[in-house]
Amino acid sequence: MTISKPVEAVYIHIPFCLRKCNYCDFLSFYRPQEMAGYVEALVKEMEIAVKQYPVQAKTIFIGGGTPSCLPAELLKRVLEAVQKFFVSDALVEYTMEANPGTLNAEKLQIMKQYGVNRLSFGVQSDREDHLKMLGRIHTFEEAKQAVAMARNAGFENINLDFMYGLPGQTVEQWQETLKNAMALKPQHLSLYQLKIEEGTVMYQWLEDEKISEFDDETALAMYRIAQTMLAENGYGQYEISNYAMPGRESLHNQVYWKTDNYLGIGLGACSWVRPERWNNRFEMVDYIGQIAKGALPAQEPEVLNETEQMEETVFMALRMNSGLSKALFAERFGKTVEAVFCDALENCAAQGWIQQTEAGYALTEEGRVLGNLVFLEFMK
Repeated sequence: MTISKPVEAVYIHIPFCLRKCNYCDFLSFYRPQEMAGYVEALVKEMEIAVKQYPVQAKTIFIGGGTPSCLPAELLKRVLEAVQKFFVSDALVEYTMEANPGTLNAEKLQIMKQYGVNRLSFGVQSDREDHLKMLGRIHTFEEAKQAVAMARNAGFENINLDFMYGLPGQTVEQWQETLKNAMALKPQHLSLYQLKIEEGTVMYQWLEDEKISEFDDETALAMYRIAQTMLAENGYGQYEISNYAMPGRESLHNQVYWKTDNYLGIGLGACSWVRPERWNNRFEMVDYIGQIAKGALPAQEPEVLNETEQMEETVFMALRMNSGLSKALFAERFGKTVEAVFCDALENCAAQGWIQQTEAGYALTEEGRVLGNLVFLEFMK
């Protein structure tokens, strides 16, 4: 495929975990015996990929799974390859996910040595009962120690993930969680409402009536509390679930929300190089087998037509507080957003869900809460 400009974002998937969390439906598993073989295949995929796609990465994100659960020597092997194939003077943001229960000073030193400049910790809760229910392998005390260790290693840009809407969680508990999260002084916070997905342990609990669906009104109250408390402490909300200190917004995540091109490396990783979107093979034997043949492990791509691309451009951009840029839409598609989505814009404005900005359109506060209804308007 010929593409008009270099791919500026790269995602690298590490599927291994020490234990799969009870809510997790991501492609992850505990198979330590497969780590070394996977890493070698991953390195080979990087080598093949850069020959096929022009890459000038401004952002790199290593996620999982739990990248930090790799032994130090394998972690070093991955980061050496990333540096060789993807790191250049263009790179601005280089993130690695980490679990507080799998981090040590040696691994942090390796990350620092190879240019990682942002860490994302999946903390999820400050309460031991909630952490146990979620199946996390760490305590909150260990999370605090991991953040301190990262600071001592020289990392100045740290994100923390937390969840709300947990079975049995109260508004008061969530307020306390937010206080404890901000006490760690992260530059960025990602706050997600728990969604119980089919195929997870928690979904089976739901089926067995061991837990019940969380009350939507309480979840909304928690969302509002987070907005207020974080704003009072200097964190700006720039996307439905994401808050940052000024200048610390995630550049990599904005690539997804702006539907810019990105390349996914690793088992099951997703790529989007306009107009094609594809996933890598999901089975380890298929993934490694394809790479052994000197081929990329991509499954058959989905080719999005112009209408589908326009729909995604709109509803992904509307996730961000800055909203949809009329200029970007016109540049990308050669027509105005008003000409394409006149009815949807009028309907959403009449409902009080969307508002005009200097640059384009953004969700109102009501629209942000009812985001899925808004997005459906643009898919009619």
